[in-house]
Amino acid sequence: MNIMDEFYLDGIPRMSFGAGKFLESGEIISSAGFSGKKALVVTGRSFAKSSGTLSKLTEMLSSAGINSAVFSSVSPNPLSSEADEGAKFFNDNECDFAIGLGGGSAMDVAKAISAVAASGGDVWEYIDFWSGNKMKALTRAYPIVTIPTRYGSGAEVSPFAVLTDGEKREKSILTSDLILPDLAIVDPEFCVTLDSENVAYGITDVLSHLLDTYISGENGSDVADSLTESLVYELVKNGFKAMEDLKNIRYHENIFYISMLALTGITQVGRQGDFVLHDLEHPLSAHFNIPHGLGLGALFPHLMKFSYEAAASRYSRLYRHVFKRLIDNDEAAFENFRVTDDEEEMARSAVYCFEEFLKILGTFKKLGPFGVTAEGIERMANDVIRLYGQGKLYINNPKKLRYSDIMEIYEKLI
Repeated sequence: MNIMDEFYLDGIPRMSFGAGKFLESGEIISSAGFSGKKALVVTGRSFAKSSGTLSKLTEMLSSAGINSAVFSSVSPNPLSSEADEGAKFFNDNECDFAIGLGGGSAMDVAKAISAVAASGGDVWEYIDFWSGNKMKALTRAYPIVTIPTRYGSGAEVSPFAVLTDGEKREKSILTSDLILPDLAIVDPEFCVTLDSENVAYGITDVLSHLLDTYISGENGSDVADSLTESLVYELVKNGFKAMEDLKNIRYHENIFYISMLALTGITQVGRQGDFVLHDLEHPLSAHFNIPHGLGLGALFPHLMKFSYEAAASRYSRLYRHVFKRLIDNDEAAFENFRVTDDEEEMARSAVYCFEEFLKILGTFKKLGPFGVTAEGIERMANDVIRLYGQGKLYINNPKKLRYSDIMEIYEKLI
């Protein structure tokens, strides 16, 4: 029998969650100790401006006695150069803290800006690779406030920032407790304006955060496993409903809450596990600029089919505690659900139910029409091993992912 792994959990940011909370942002940020200080608002290039969200925020900050500058040069797959440019802008404008306003990209860049502006250098110096990169240690970071306008990334509560080196086309993660946000303001009302495509991307991202470490981890933490299974059940249930009724805030509230829980660490403690799917997706979006949620959805069923027999006990639990429960409670129907008592057949059925769910979302599809080519597959497979192999010639997974296996999975995308 496996026993629970030791773990360290350092809490989550102070959080204000609820419909309409964005309209209280100035007061909330001021009362958190930022009154009289200057913020750098970090955001993307279009949504926050065109929707009026950016101007509304700066007005609320001003009314609360907080000056601000704006850095609105963040790409959907954010670049390390943007973080470095933003850090210089932060210091040139004598800012005291950063506010990430938008999706995961804006929040990740805000974290990186706060770190580089305080610690110096450029952000890539602080990102660790197993290929020989000598990583510098962050010494400090400026305070960070996050205001997510969609769910999926969990960046509002995590100590991670995912960035891409645009020249090398390498994507990796800045990780430090120093960039854990100090405050998160989460308003699900933003999500009722999202189209079905972006809702689907967000749901797929949340699903990957819940399942990636669940499948790659061992069954040494019953509590973490049960919590993960319950959250996957609620995500699939509310995901179906949200896609059918995009304006219903109730479903978006539930998904947003699940999205945050998935990246606080509480669903992984005691059993660890690796983010294998993310190791495969990062080179895909780095080379071809594929939306992260789409890349995850396109890859996930192929990775499941590759390894489900080696993790049959994990998938059979998902069969019982997610799909059978959904069907028994008349919450959803799946053409690929099979009534069976055989563990391996349950595992197989769960894999095909997840594939069916991702097809319904629209994120499990071929990526050739999105620009992915056969010529880039070898480079991506090399990057997976080099950047995420931890010095080995394979990726940790219930069934080891070697170079040839990664190539085969990538080939299925075209």
